[in-house]
Amino acid sequence: MSQAELVVLARDLDENGKPVRAYFACVEGFAPRRLSSPLEAPEAASVLFMIAPTKTYSEGMGGGGAERSPEDRSFWRALEARYAKSACALAHGAKGDERSGPAAFFEFHPDMLRRVPELLREQWTVPNRQDYMYLATKTFGLNLVVRVIFMIMPVRTGGLALARAAAALTWYQLQDTIFTVFGQTYMKFLGRMTGMLRVGPVWLGDFSFVYVQLCFFEFLNRLVLGPLGQNPLVYTWHGMGLIFFNIIQGMVSGGPLIPAINKMRRAGMISHSTMMHLYQLSSLTMQFGLFASFGYQKFYALLTGGTLVLSWGSYAVFSMFYQDPPRLTADTAQADRLLAATALAGAP
Repeated sequence: MSQAELVVLARDLDENGKPVRAYFACVEGFAPRRLSSPLEAPEAASVLFMIAPTKTYSEGMGGGGAERSPEDRSFWRALEARYAKSACALAHGAKGDERSGPAAFFEFHPDMLRRVPELLREQWTVPNRQDYMYLATKTFGLNLVVRVIFMIMPVRTGGLALARAAAALTWYQLQDTIFTVFGQTYMKFLGRMTGMLRVGPVWLGDFSFVYVQLCFFEFLNRLVLGPLGQNPLVYTWHGMGLIFFNIIQGMVSGGPLIPAINKMRRAGMISHSTMMHLYQLSSLTMQFGLFASFGYQKFYALLTGGTLVLSWGSYAVFSMFYQDPPRLTADTAQADRLLAATALAGAP
């Protein structure tokens, strides 16, 4: 046996009707052995990490799988650190998970707006225990307390009528409830909407969709609240312009938070469950918008400035230091042979 011929194969297996990611140590002349961690791989002078396409993970416009999973990226970093010589190759049929896009500088797909109901149905995810936990602790816990405090202050000073305060609180809670319970569906839906708009190399479909949505909701929020603090009447040019400016402030500062979390998951640094927890926790930054809605514009600018440093810094770190290795193509005959040899492998 030549220990220099170690190949670690990453592939999907069907377990109980569900695809799971599995890893196998393959040495010429020996049966493949399933690995539960990179530490179980045998010693060798070099290792080839061969990755077959996966259905366990999808990105953006996907839904049909990807060329590699977050766990593959984590597994690869461990192998690369352990072996003196290492290489990574994609098995035939691997689906690229990066959009190449046509040569045109600008690309827009308005038909996706007409397909919004259809896309929502496609991404429908049944709320789970985690969603309802955040509904109780965040929506009807922390968020409700914060909103009540914001409502009480202008009511006591006479700047906000009690009826308007009650209506605004109900409207805020309704929005929060929907986006908390159906947060997984909405995040998957936004992933699909990313491909609606491209400017140069940057895909902005999700950003533009959320911007218009937030402007609409904030208009209704301030219409119910009326002019407060430094905020003018919302249906004046000044009032509408301030909404557009406040929303872009919030999105530019906190916009990279979700993409940064996605990149953490993509790199295999966090699990899917942790990613969903971070989604819910990052939504707490939406509370910053209350300062803008209630006329505390200067304090809102300070909050968004601090968030900008955190979100863009995190995004930059996971963009620059967790990149995939060059896409090499695995030998077709070798890939077919190893896939066939591991097809019926059981649990480790």
